[in-house]
This record gives sequence, structure tokens and C-alpha cells, in this order.
Amino acid sequence: MSAPIALPHRVTPGMCPVNGIRDLIQWRYGRDWSNEFVHGLGLGGGFAYLRINVADPPRQVYWGNAPPRQHEYLAQLLGANCTVTENRTFKTAWGRACQAVDAGTPPLIGPLDMFHLHFYQGIYHARHIPIHYLLLVGYDDSRAYVLDTSLEAVQEVPLHALQAAWDVNVPGQGKRNCLAVLDLPEHLAPTDSLVRQAITDQCRVMLRPPVSMLGVPAMEKVSREIAGWPRELGQEVAAACLLQVRTFLSSPPDAEGGNYTAGRDRYLTFMREAEAAAGLDLAGPISDMQQSMATIPALAHATRDGRLEEAGRLMGLIAAVEKRAVAALEQIVVGSEAH
Repeated sequence: MSAPIALPHRVTPGMCPVNGIRDLIQWRYGRDWSNEFVHGLGLGGGFAYLRINVADPPRQVYWGNAPPRQHEYLAQLLGANCTVTENRTFKTAWGRACQAVDAGTPPLIGPLDMFHLHFYQGIYHARHIPIHYLLLVGYDDSRAYVLDTSLEAVQEVPLHALQAAWDVNVPGQGKRNCLAVLDLPEHLAPTDSLVRQAITDQCRVMLRPPVSMLGVPAMEKVSREIAGWPRELGQEVAAACLLQVRTFLSSPPDAEGGNYTAGRDRYLTFMREAEAAAGLDLAGPISDMQQSMATIPALAHATRDGRLEEAGRLMGLIAAVEKRAVAALEQIVVGSEAH
């Protein structure tokens, strides 16, 4: 049994994958970063195109960085040890989560299905949205005490509800009963050096990815292929793929959403804050990223209306603009380091 650990907490709806890490950083080091800043440090400006014929659906498009990879990268950037438990029984996962709290290293738990979280009243027992993450800060025999990205106060989750919410397997998000424990180092590198390293790595992954499923090459591939999905996959399967695309064009991801920014608004916030933190002039790349984001609603509407040739053209435009933005961003950071 553990009373809740008192952590500083910043509320930012839609930022659940990094909210717990943000809170841990302020708790340990006193650095009151925004959630968007942590998201950007975690390669939040990325892109991925999965072509897996046995997956459901077989074509999937993601913007930003998948939470498991984001957590892993942030741990690496911060110099932390990251221990992940997943696909184990609830009893095993819950036991390890409690041990982490007892050790003073509150764990991230998720993905969770928001259908079972009573403090989301419009979703609770109404919609299945299995993409949520919480920070466990305490527990007792019947409840978990958690911090949620949308709420100021510590929330209580009955263990039977947590068990149901945690029993999900979401491609790209995580497996059932997944938790990540970040054991942060005693000292943290200066913020400006973290910014420069994260931007350098983001540019490399976008421009010269290790596999073609990532970055600008993946965007270009989507632009060439999306119009052919109905012929290749059949109308019904193609419709499921297009729904997945629209779901992740909304920020946060939501099949019934309509905030079509693909999370680029969050990366833009990071870029603006990174300017001040690292003494960089990012006006040019920021302008390009704004142009890319402004194109995203039209892309969403084209996929909804079945105008797939237009969707391909718009995706190609986004790829070209982001390629220019990221190339300029890399040049600015590398050039500043040379001086």
C-alpha cells in the first residue's frame, strides 16, 4: 500500500504519452517544461507508414512518434534507464507497477482503453478509445492513484476498471498490461544541448531514415500509393485504411475528431520554445511547418470524400514542404554548433 506521491503536474489535454515524463522531470530537476516541449524532444515531428498485409487495417499512417518509441528515445536522450513490462498477466504487471512506486520511480501505464475510465464522462462506457496513458503515483488494495494529462487532481481508478482498461493490444501504441519505468539520472544535461541533440536526431530520421517506412520517404510513398488502395485492397479494406488515416490526422487521434493538425501544432510549439531554449532562429522552418499543417484539413476531407488522387497530391505537397523545413532545420542546428 502506498499513499500518492506528490508530484508537480501540468495539465495539457491530449498529451498523455509524455505528460507523466514531463511531471517526473520537473519533480526531479525543477525544469518546468511544457508537454509540447517534451513531445518535441521525443521526436514528435516524425512520420510512419506501415504496410503490413496481415495487420488490421493493412495500411496505417502515423504522425509524430509512437509512444513506446518516444519513451525509449526520451530515456536515451535524458540518460535514463527505461524498463518496459508488457504482455504479462495483470497480476504481474500490477505487482511491478507497485514496486516501481515503492522505489520512488512512478511508472507510465498504457495504452489504456478510455471506455473504462470514469473521469472521462463523455467516453466512459460509451466509446472504446484504447490509446490513453497515465502516471501511477500510488495504490492501495483496491485502487490505483494516477495523474492524468487532462485533470489537475490525483484520480482514483478501481483495480477492476484498471484491469479492464489495461487489457488492450494496440499496434504502434503498445501491448496489453504495458508499463514503462524511467529511472532518471542524478544530473540532467543542459536544456540547450538536449534540444540540439533531439532536433539533430529528428532531422536524420525524417531525411535519412533507417527504413523507408519512416520520415519523408514514407510520406512520398503514401502520396504515390494512396489512390491505388481500393484497387489493391478492395473497397471495404481501403475504407478501413482511410478511416485509420483520418483518425490519426485528428489530434489527439479520434475517429470522430476533427482537430486536423496531425500533431504538427504540438511540434510547432516545441520549435518556438526550442528557439529560446537553444538560442536558434527557426523562423524559416516554422513557416514551412505552418504551411504543412494548414494542408492537413484538406487531406482529411479528401480521404473522407474518396478523392484519393487529390489526397495523394496533398500528401506529396506536405512531403515536399516538410522536407524543405527539416533540411533547413538541420542546417541551422549544425551551423550553430560549428560556431
